Amino acid sequence: MRRTLIVFGVALLYALFCRLIFGWDALRDYAPIVSISFLTLVPMAFGALTTFLGFRFCGRSDYWRVLAPMLVTVFAFVGSFLVHLEALLCLIVALPIMLPMAALGGVTMGWLLYHRSKNLYVNIFVLLPFVVAPIEARWKTAPELVSIEDSIQINASPADIWQEIASVRAISREEVPFRWVYLLDFPRPIAATLDREGVGGQRRATFERNVSFFETVTEWVPERTIAFTIKADPDFIPRTAFDQHIIVGGRFYDVLDGRYVILREENGCRLVLTSTHRLSTRFNAYAGWWSRWVMNQIQSSILTVIKGRAESRAAGRSRG
Repeated sequence: MRRTLIVFGVALLYALFCRLIFGWDALRDYAPIVSISFLTLVPMAFGALTTFLGFRFCGRSDYWRVLAPMLVTVFAFVGSFLVHLEALLCLIVALPIMLPMAALGGVTMGWLLYHRSKNLYVNIFVLLPFVVAPIEARWKTAPELVSIEDSIQINASPADIWQEIASVRAISREEVPFRWVYLLDFPRPIAATLDREGVGGQRRATFERNVSFFETVTEWVPERTIAFTIKADPDFIPRTAFDQHIIVGGRFYDVLDGRYVILREENGCRLVLTSTHRLSTRFNAYAGWWSRWVMNQIQSSILTVIKGRAESRAAGRSRG
């Protein structure tokens, strides 16, 4: 048991060292944490290190070759969450990549050690992330724009719906429907105020934990369409509101604009909410899937609030 704890302790210390180095602002241009090197080579390295030490001190077995590297990954994730080193969403996004990569590192190291037993192999694995990361940092990629659309059917008139989207009065927590993203500690919507009607009007959308987005109306067609650009100032958003890697308006992610469109239907209307997002990672295809999932959750919850309010407004007018 003592030898097992030593093996796990050394592997976890190496993982922590990598996290601190890749998360160090002074090295952000050489070893960025949002990188392929960190997501793939770091878990491979501590997986290989776990297998190497396990074989040496505890004997060769499939446990040290496959299971132990994945357990180290899980322990590292739990620990980083408990000490607030990482947000839960970031860990959930990273786990499907880092867990199998840790196992791959362990399996590869096991195969090498079955054929040779030189220490050179573990040294290569341990140093590889720090060699490849600066090379990867020189690889420039163009930002990708992602459009995300959600809609909801509302049994109310365009006028009733328009009253609920042009300016949104304070939303109570009870009005916001359940969404998994809020369990991951994303701020819930609170309100959206408008200083004046028409193009050029300034909207301020507020969320929990003092998060605000500043919007400028670019299209205004009463009872039909409202569109706006979105400005998210990362210096204005509290650091406790989002994880540093997914902060809106930051290096890797931003929300650029939004649009509501009211479409008449036979039994009421359909309200469509569309937003455009910038992704600036080296794995946009993967990050884009998560971005869509998060924003679909948030946008659908906002649409549900508007639906409830517009239908209550329509019902109240009918009774009156």
